[in-house]
Amino acid sequence: MTDRVRRPKHYEDFMAELKDSGSFDTLKDALVFAACLGLGRNQKVSFKDSAEPIPIQYFRAEFDKMIINTIAIRDTGDPMVMADARSDESIKIFEEYACGGLEVMNNLIAGSQFSVEEALIDLVMSTQKSGKILDEITSLGSM
Repeated sequence: MTDRVRRPKHYEDFMAELKDSGSFDTLKDALVFAACLGLGRNQKVSFKDSAEPIPIQYFRAEFDKMIINTIAIRDTGDPMVMADARSDESIKIFEEYACGGLEVMNNLIAGSQFSVEEALIDLVMSTQKSGKILDEITSLGSM
């Protein structure tokens, strides 16, 4: 059973920038946001090389683990992916969507004249205006 969540090594500096800019309190928070973004944009990217993994106990059970499970269910279509025996699979799916979300954020911020925080706010606002957030939330209830 996996006791750590990997983060893509090639985004190590970018994740540090996200944290250092004050946009996220922790690297874990940046990873959770990136995974949600990756899922929303259907960006799932596998990776081999990992920066220092984040211990699983840093992911709060009442919120973060629910996000990990929801992403895994959405990806597989199988609620049984939440079973303890399949936790490694759920975490791997989460990691890959996080990598995809980091790719989206990195591309957006690298090509922007805005600060990291301004670019992220613009990203959230443009997603909200398109109705994607509401569509995602309401579609979860139909699973």
